[in-house]
Amino acid sequence: MASDSSSSGSSTSAFVSALIFYGIIGAILITVFSIFRPKERRVYEPKTMELAKSQKEQIPPRVPKGAWAWATFLYTKPQAFFLQYAGVDAYLFTRYIGIFAGISLIGCIILLPILLPVNATNGQNLSGFDLLAYSNVTPSGSNKQRYFAHAFLSWAFFGLIVFVIYKELVYYVSLRHSLQTTPMYDGLLSSRTLMLWDIPDKYDDVESVKSIFPLAQRIWFARDYKELTKLVKERTKLSNKYEGTLNKVIQKAVKYQKKLVKKGEKLPEEPQGYIQKEPTHKLGKIPFIGKKVNTIDYSIDRLGELNTEISEVQATPETGKQAPAVFIEFPNQLEAQRAYQAVPFASFKQRAIGVSPEDVVWSTLAYNKTQRLIRTILANTFLTLLIIFWAIPVAVVGCISNITFLTEKVPFLKFINNCPKVILGLITAILPTVALAILMSLVPVIIKAVGKQSGLTTRQQIENYCQSWYFGFQVVQVFLVVTLASSASSTVTAIIDEPDSAMTLLSQNLPKASNFYIAYFLMQGLMTPAKSLLQAVPLILSKVLGFLQNTPRKKWTKFNTLSTPQWGVVYPPIELLVVLFVVYAIISPILLIFSTFALALMYMAYLYLTTYVYGHPTIDMRGRNYPKALFQTFVGLYLAEICCLGLFIMSKSWGPVVLEAVMLVVTVLAHLYYRYKFERLFDAVPITAIQEARGDGNLYPSDMGNKEIKETGKNYWTENSDGSYTVTREKTDPAADSNSSKNETVVGAPDGPSKDLTQDDVNKTTDINTLEKQAKKSPGLVLKRFFSPKDGYNFSLIRSQLPAYFNLSTSYTSEFLDTAYNDPVISDEEPHIWIPRDPLGVSQYEIAKTEGKVDVSDINTTFDDKGKFDVTGPPPAYDGEVQI
Repeated sequence: MASDSSSSGSSTSAFVSALIFYGIIGAILITVFSIFRPKERRVYEPKTMELAKSQKEQIPPRVPKGAWAWATFLYTKPQAFFLQYAGVDAYLFTRYIGIFAGISLIGCIILLPILLPVNATNGQNLSGFDLLAYSNVTPSGSNKQRYFAHAFLSWAFFGLIVFVIYKELVYYVSLRHSLQTTPMYDGLLSSRTLMLWDIPDKYDDVESVKSIFPLAQRIWFARDYKELTKLVKERTKLSNKYEGTLNKVIQKAVKYQKKLVKKGEKLPEEPQGYIQKEPTHKLGKIPFIGKKVNTIDYSIDRLGELNTEISEVQATPETGKQAPAVFIEFPNQLEAQRAYQAVPFASFKQRAIGVSPEDVVWSTLAYNKTQRLIRTILANTFLTLLIIFWAIPVAVVGCISNITFLTEKVPFLKFINNCPKVILGLITAILPTVALAILMSLVPVIIKAVGKQSGLTTRQQIENYCQSWYFGFQVVQVFLVVTLASSASSTVTAIIDEPDSAMTLLSQNLPKASNFYIAYFLMQGLMTPAKSLLQAVPLILSKVLGFLQNTPRKKWTKFNTLSTPQWGVVYPPIELLVVLFVVYAIISPILLIFSTFALALMYMAYLYLTTYVYGHPTIDMRGRNYPKALFQTFVGLYLAEICCLGLFIMSKSWGPVVLEAVMLVVTVLAHLYYRYKFERLFDAVPITAIQEARGDGNLYPSDMGNKEIKETGKNYWTENSDGSYTVTREKTDPAADSNSSKNETVVGAPDGPSKDLTQDDVNKTTDINTLEKQAKKSPGLVLKRFFSPKDGYNFSLIRSQLPAYFNLSTSYTSEFLDTAYNDPVISDEEPHIWIPRDPLGVSQYEIAKTEGKVDVSDINTTFDDKGKFDVTGPPPAYDGEVQI
């Protein structure tokens, strides 16, 4: 059996090695960031620049000068500042990190003063971090009474987390309803459009849908355009190839001209004379096999053919096979919400609201209910098997973290014992954590691809699907497998030698897996924030890899497009950190110091990144990842309580077993109650909330709309004697109808909406500077919000504290609305090829060569004296972005 001194020596050397290694790298990264941040505005403060895709209302103020001024500047800002400049989803993500960093800190204050002396004194005389862990308590005699301290403190700490989850769910619902009733969200087309899929066959035309939703203004049925989609994909792929080829030809021609001038040779009289070799490629799906063609000539002819074919199909959109899915636009959000809340009481089951056309996965709408069910089963089975088999390489990583224990029974590994302590520390602490990070980075891509194949109908669903499964991967692989592998590697040989002491050995060695996670938190705290802030790849690309932007479109897009986070991917790693510190808070409380440190640094890093670097994602999740993360935190509570329960059982301490079992039951009941109370409130908005926002008095219900939403849906229809339905009208409907005319007002350009912020709109909410002053003057509000969240986070108060930015209203033209929810392939435009205008006339020659078959333009481009092209404006036919 491996000795305790060997064990603790390994853990101590691993900790010291990890601290030094990650500390040095983190210090270097943050130093480089501090040096380059003031100099590289496009990399480190791109949102402060007026880019083509930026809204002026979302351009944050510049960061004050000073290496750490950004941290103090952001830390003092109110929530309104981040809601406006970072966005709702980003604000809630950083809030999640901040909330649990605070809980970890409170855990340090509550648990460490009691549990550390309880674990350390009069125990088994272990050393290193093991001395401070549960495993040091002797499970015999009067020492067994010490386990009551662990049990009662688990009540306090886990109970605090359960309450904080409740508080945050109250906050999210109030914030969501407040946002949804602002002019910005209230006026969006997606807010008043109901999406239904897997609809019964009897509702296959406009009249039948109108019979059950008589207030519908527009109805769009989804259609299956499989062949058209193939043609559009082919055209897009070929147009990209054609554009890239033309750009290469022109740039080579300019370089050739420079070369001729330098040599003093005669210049060609015609532009085509500068083209030394016509580009070619081979047709066919298999590379290097097929007919060889001139790339430019072939592209012109084939694109012309595709343009004609696609235009003919687009002219008759009704020819596409109708899919069992429909989009229904209502006069306003109030009527859309009433219909949405009524859907569960009708023969429609699958519903969504707040989904823009860009968020729809059009290819999956054609699936019927049976196909979707089969695909879902196959997808979930595949991911379950993937989790199981992914455990093999992850288990190897876990064993490496405790490699010294395995050398006792695996002879060929004994040479590791001869390694210097520094090398041994690197092997056991750094190699496993880095390998684990690489392994887990491959998972989200697979999950999203599987989610799409499973039949999910919106990108929001795919993000939520990814968040659920990726979190499952994280918990199983990074926690369960690594913990079991780490503890198994240190206990299997001991159990073989002393089988009668199996229970005692497991209770002693299971907490030792925390040594791996201490190193894991060190890596997350010292490296992850610094690495994220540095943004090494964008920094390098901005300096030395400009040659990758070899077309005007790539150069313009790169400069004007900000990197955006994928919330289904960024949440689970943070949730895992929360699970880890919750699980080990009682077993190895010393870990809370490192979790607090890591989460606090990550909180500050993400505050900066979401405010100044990350753009607003094209997918508006409306904060839905936040409650999912809160509910998934219960997994950490369950694992923590089950681990404590198991350890108490193995220690044969029956009093703490009963206490922990009671806490487990309370946690389950709280989880079920929260789901019942809050889940229906996430997407449904109480009608009274919309009415209150329109000035009809304080109508928001005390239960946040739980009862009202159910009653609204149940009472939506009145069945007539002839079998038809009449929608029950409410007293406030005339006001709602009058409001609908405002939403339908045609303002701005014919191809999209325009936005105007009037002084009346601004006066409806307080500006950020005023909110900042109010926040500093009301410290008592913090306590009120914690102990009485329904009062501290009431609808009227939260709504009054939103920034004026959310008073921007959106209007659409009737022309735009008529085709808004048609499959995008129906309106896919002919490609607009963009090439640089050269002084030799080659670009004009290539444009003339198309004979009008393809739209090629060299606007907003030029060449400098060095033969490098530059971009002076947007691409041809660029008309900005439309918010739907």
